[in-house]
Amino acid sequence: MLNSGFAVIAIAALLAGAVLQIVLALGGYRARRQERNQAAVIRDLQKELLSLQQEVHSLRRQSVPTRRQEPTVLVPSTPVAMPRREPASPAYELASKLVRKGASSEELMDTCGLSRGEVDLITMLNRMGQEAKDKGLAASA
Repeated sequence: MLNSGFAVIAIAALLAGAVLQIVLALGGYRARRQERNQAAVIRDLQKELLSLQQEVHSLRRQSVPTRRQEPTVLVPSTPVAMPRREPASPAYELASKLVRKGASSEELMDTCGLSRGEVDLITMLNRMGQEAKDKGLAASA
């Protein structure tokens, strides 16, 4: 009787071991299949990335001008009297005053809350206005 109980336990252990091996084999198979799928997705993404990089390179080549041209700024030979208007923004008026006092671009951006482009435009317009004013004074002297 003892031997038959031992035999049942041994058979059950062997069956449990076989089931465990099957489960592990299925898990390994699924892991390998998932790995292959991920590798395929990575390859597809790499191909798409390469294609996008080539397209960006092509677009950059098309957008580069054949020769660099300096921007043309039209400045009248004699100062033109412009009607005085209220500024579009108090920040622009303050920035214009600070430019005339010699403030740097960074100071204008920090103090007035303007972008780099706005500051550059205000600086350029004030410089052009000052140059026009200086030419007008030189011509009248």
